[in-house]
Amino acid sequence: MRVTDENSSGLAFFSESQLHSLTEILGHTRFRDLIDGISCLTQSRLHGKGRQSRHSSIHFAKPSSRVEISREATVQYIGAYFEHVHPLYPFLDRSDFENKAFDNPVAGHLSNAPFSALYHTVLALGCLYVEGGSFDPGKGKAWKLFQHALGLFPEILLPPEALVNVQGIFAMNFSCIQISKTLTTEAARMVQCLGYSAAYSPVEDEKACHRVFWVIYWQERVECFFCSRAPIIADYDIGCPVPETPAATIGDFDWLMNTARLGRLVSRMYERLFSVSAVRANITTRVAAMNTVSAELEQWKECLPKHFQPSHPFRPSHFKKPYVLNMAIQLRLIYYSLSISICRLRIHVTPNERDQGIKLQLMEAARMIISLSRYIDHEPHVPTWALGIVPISALFIIFEFIIHNPRHAETSLNLAYLDMAVGYFSRWEVESKGSLPFSYVSECAHIARQFVQDVQNRQDAVVRHSEQAMPWTEPSSDALPGQIPLPNSLDEVHWGISATGIGFDELFYPSDPLQPIMGTSNPSASDFSALFDFSYWN
Repeated sequence: MRVTDENSSGLAFFSESQLHSLTEILGHTRFRDLIDGISCLTQSRLHGKGRQSRHSSIHFAKPSSRVEISREATVQYIGAYFEHVHPLYPFLDRSDFENKAFDNPVAGHLSNAPFSALYHTVLALGCLYVEGGSFDPGKGKAWKLFQHALGLFPEILLPPEALVNVQGIFAMNFSCIQISKTLTTEAARMVQCLGYSAAYSPVEDEKACHRVFWVIYWQERVECFFCSRAPIIADYDIGCPVPETPAATIGDFDWLMNTARLGRLVSRMYERLFSVSAVRANITTRVAAMNTVSAELEQWKECLPKHFQPSHPFRPSHFKKPYVLNMAIQLRLIYYSLSISICRLRIHVTPNERDQGIKLQLMEAARMIISLSRYIDHEPHVPTWALGIVPISALFIIFEFIIHNPRHAETSLNLAYLDMAVGYFSRWEVESKGSLPFSYVSECAHIARQFVQDVQNRQDAVVRHSEQAMPWTEPSSDALPGQIPLPNSLDEVHWGISATGIGFDELFYPSDPLQPIMGTSNPSASDFSALFDFSYWN
């Protein structure tokens, strides 16, 4: 995202100093132009014609009539929802919901706006799995179902608030990326106001209240982290237990319990490393905090079952159901994202330490994210952070490693990973019928590959120049492995041989005062997540 102060430019992943450094090394402004182009396009879609056309298709006016669906289709859609989506977000009681949905007549229940919104959203999500389609405005049955649900949104906000209001708002979150932050925030506000975080809920079904609370807690924690803002739900105000959820339990792996623990860890990580008070602490305190949080992250990882552990080889065949595969992917993506955040912060806080271990860890985390991207489903219920923010962040990290280390032994492999990331976004572009502007990503890969080729050509020219200009001499004993001895008078930066001044067997990654993975807490930054919303590009 782009911050607008005098020290920044382009997307927030790249500060002005980074863009300036990359431009100097590349010797042209193509990458800067590319980043500025993405930022301007996103801004224009958010605040210009794209936003207006979106609102002409999605509106909150109450629909005139309910969408008619046959009982057979209703059974299929609801079954598909509970098979594919519910295990990842187990905030509903299936038997209670189905008793109302299949009640004859159901019209009595649908007169309640919050339940009607929940009902139609569940049908819309299930419809995608049974009949295909999308939530693109005006296209298909799934869209009509969701439009009906969205039209009830204003009524859900009216008091008195209750469990079904929370469920209805949170369900719409999976179908409406462009307002998902608003919906998640509103759901979090509701559970806080209704006291679902307390140990007891005397008014409604206590287990159901606790279940919806912990699902929303996990989603809000991760979303807030990637937006670099503090969450609504305070950890010190939580007293409710994590209820058992058989639909989200695979063997001895309890999805809701593990995501609740991870949400707690994300919360502590933000507070200790990226909050205003944490940033103001001295270096010794910040390094100690990073060590503590890193140890906690590793402890959480080691408590996972073997096939879910990020350190264990990822084999899709280990997961018998698609939703279990999605669970494993999301856990790995968030683990590597948190690792990236800690590594980048450590490089910033201690820029003079030539710790190759941290840079290797950063590079490997980005590579693992790109490797996982081939398995990410382009479905509405997949969170925006998993769908786009994390993969493109990994792409940018690999891009920087390539540009700053063109002669490193890992660069050729990094180019292959960059191509793999381009493949992920190209597949998405095909599935969206070209409506998502991911040609920018392929241009990024082209710039990197061309730069490495140019450096290789210059290196060959240097070798030829050295052979013609002076007799051959043995390299000095202190020459670094893999480094070609150059004449002292040769300006290495001008020739593009070493952009950093460090040895060619050492990795370099720039130090920059960025916040978590996408970089900034500045509220004036562009909403980069909008780039991954189908609806803005139609």
